[in-house]
Amino acid sequence: MTAVQPISIALLAGYYVSWMGGADILGFLLNAMSRAAPAQNATIHLLMNARQPPESLRREVRDFLPLRREQITAEGPLRWLLDSVASLEVVLFYKDLAATLDALQVDVIGPTGENLGGDFARPWFSYVPDFQHQYLAHFFSQRERMQCDLHFRALVENSTDVFVNSATVAADIRRFYPWAAKSRRIHRFAQVFPDVSAAMAGPGNAVLARYGIERPYLLSCSQRWLHKQHELILAAFAEFRSRNPATDLQLLFTGERDDYRNPAYAQAVVSLVDKLGLADHVRHLGLIARADQLQLIAGAEGVVQASLFEGGPGASGALEAALLGTPVIASDIEANRELPFGRFQYFDAKSSSALADAIAELVAEGPSPPFDREQIDFLATASGVQTIAALRSAVA
Repeated sequence: MTAVQPISIALLAGYYVSWMGGADILGFLLNAMSRAAPAQNATIHLLMNARQPPESLRREVRDFLPLRREQITAEGPLRWLLDSVASLEVVLFYKDLAATLDALQVDVIGPTGENLGGDFARPWFSYVPDFQHQYLAHFFSQRERMQCDLHFRALVENSTDVFVNSATVAADIRRFYPWAAKSRRIHRFAQVFPDVSAAMAGPGNAVLARYGIERPYLLSCSQRWLHKQHELILAAFAEFRSRNPATDLQLLFTGERDDYRNPAYAQAVVSLVDKLGLADHVRHLGLIARADQLQLIAGAEGVVQASLFEGGPGASGALEAALLGTPVIASDIEANRELPFGRFQYFDAKSSSALADAIAELVAEGPSPPFDREQIDFLATASGVQTIAALRSAVA
């Protein structure tokens, strides 16, 4: 048998940890590639710009500084990433990217949303998340739309090849940038899997007690972006309760509370809770530890994902729910329909009444069995093999 040639791969974390969904994608990707790396003779490095650590540590960075995960003080998406990848031991913080890549003998840079330029010294793969700015243009300023288009076009034009998280985004690249896309291969991530092993046994009583949860609950795991439709979820839940006044079901939200594009939206959501008379039945837990969120997903009656737009299937806790056997109610957008497993109910993304109907149906049907742990391990490893093979093709 011919030995697999070694390959050294760098993943740049900076772009992904600028928002929670990005931290999820990178965490899923790291989990998959780490599982596959030994058999593929691959070394995976996670790199981050040295502006990230505290000033006391930044002063110690010359070209780069490796830090063990327990040395890294972080909040928000970076903390989420560190908590989601059990195999991650070290993050390399760099000042000089080129010198760092040379020192690590990196062969290729994995999917990144950072534009490294067309004359970069190593092959690099871009990642284009979605075209929300085209389809939901009213959520963006003209300047933001233009910046997105220029950046995504540059990613496609300058990179060796392109990664996306759904067939929908692949089609959009060919639609919006046909000339740039013509000479690039567009790779779709094989379904990438989070590590949900800690929650496979079901909800932890300690976690439920920590948040004072004593009743059955629905869960929505989304930052309070406009397109995640928190107001529609609340309207649907109010309608469900009006039809079922004896229900003790409550609604929990997790995730960051602010949308920089519309600072008033967070308060509008809070005000709507009071207006609909839901103050005793709705709770906003904010951004909580990933381990806690997995336990809450495992114990939920269902997870609600009402997004108007996504770049890939399984966003906002839906993928984790599918693996843990928790039913999912999801908006009927194309990307949501690309997840090939799990118990999903789809509803008209613009209808609160349709969502109320779906909640009633879910409650009537009850829970589902969890995914098989060995099957998750197998599929996650296969996903990593496919990703590494695509990256290897650039240096063969």
